[in-house]
Amino acid sequence: MIKNSKKIALSLVATVAIATSVNADFLGAEVGYAAWSPSLTGDIRKGTGTLDFEKDLGYGSSEANSFMWAYIDHPLPLIPNLKVQKTNYTDSASGTIASSSVTFAGVLLPTELASTSVTLNQLDVIPYWRILDNWVNLDIGFNFKSIDGNVKIDTLVTNKHANTDFSAVIPMLYAKARFDMPFTGLSVEADISYISLAGNSFSDMKAGVVYETTFGLGATLGIRQEKLTLDDIDGVYGDVNIEGIYAGVFFHF
Repeated sequence: MIKNSKKIALSLVATVAIATSVNADFLGAEVGYAAWSPSLTGDIRKGTGTLDFEKDLGYGSSEANSFMWAYIDHPLPLIPNLKVQKTNYTDSASGTIASSSVTFAGVLLPTELASTSVTLNQLDVIPYWRILDNWVNLDIGFNFKSIDGNVKIDTLVTNKHANTDFSAVIPMLYAKARFDMPFTGLSVEADISYISLAGNSFSDMKAGVVYETTFGLGATLGIRQEKLTLDDIDGVYGDVNIEGIYAGVFFHF
């Protein structure tokens, strides 16, 4: 049994080594920036009672945000390639708190008009292996996502102020697929990072169309969706959905 397990492990290592050495046969890199206009829905809790982002706090319309990325591919077998992505997300809204007896971050919130802001900045560090590299491209790896979040609530009649920070480093599985349309410069691509563990779940998905010129300058258009189920992340609970269209430019060299 042990011998069979060793054979299987060696076979997997050999398969990855062959795939990476065959498919990643040159050095490449890319940098890019995208404007992102997502809307925020879901709910959040820190204390007693739950606040609905739309019904209580007035969220739901799109807000201008952005993300940027850089990656490098190399031909060395087994050693992963590397992608880094930075997302700057913030949204603000005003709404009348309809839920009664809500305590958030130790503050009892009355049923009245409130102004709020939500921040969820992220840094993704993604080591990955390219196992296909022709007109069909396939990457698999891990995403170590660092999130820094903040929620501020200010009631506008009684002047109550509630504020909380939360942060975490989340190890996620990562996969990306791209399909090139030969001789056109066009391709379609999608990627996903996902983990579900101990009552928490996180997913970050993108899908879009890409056009790249012969000299490496390109543009992309698509949709990005993030879903977070928070179960006691620094005392914060909730279901958060951030989704919207993005448009970006990049240079591939």
